[in-house]
Amino acid sequence: MQKLILGGTSAAAILAFIGLANAAAFTSPLHMRSGPGHAWPIVSSIPAGADVKIQTCASGWRRYWCRVSYGGKSGYIHASGLKEKGEQLLVAPVVTTNAASLHRRPSLFSSVEKTIPGGETVDVLHCPRGTGRWARGWCKIGYHNKVGYVRAGLLSRQIH
Repeated sequence: MQKLILGGTSAAAILAFIGLANAAAFTSPLHMRSGPGHAWPIVSSIPAGADVKIQTCASGWRRYWCRVSYGGKSGYIHASGLKEKGEQLLVAPVVTTNAASLHRRPSLFSSVEKTIPGGETVDVLHCPRGTGRWARGWCKIGYHNKVGYVRAGLLSRQIH
């Protein structure tokens, strides 16, 4: 998990703001973008466990975004990817929403390597169209030393 250190903004204020955010496409690790929207170029991918400082959170292009700094760079991360843990905000992990079949290839006809129970944390390696209830397509994930493909609609950020 990635820790986020607050820079002059209270956790309660940000969480209230995050509550207003709609679901959005996510990948792991979290991408930092040059502007507040998925169309902006990726500035950096923030690795797990990295400390990130929140500068501000505000509405952006179609969703809510936080301006952060990390590794000498500044950019934007999607606010709904944050999770409260005590006094800190963390980048929320990606979990399976229901039992999910881990396929060898991105196809329902591909062999199933493993069945992942619902609520399990997975590492999303690539997810071209995002995750969540309305997402289509396949995500390449890692789970218990196996790499394979899961339907994107069976994955989401665990924000609670």
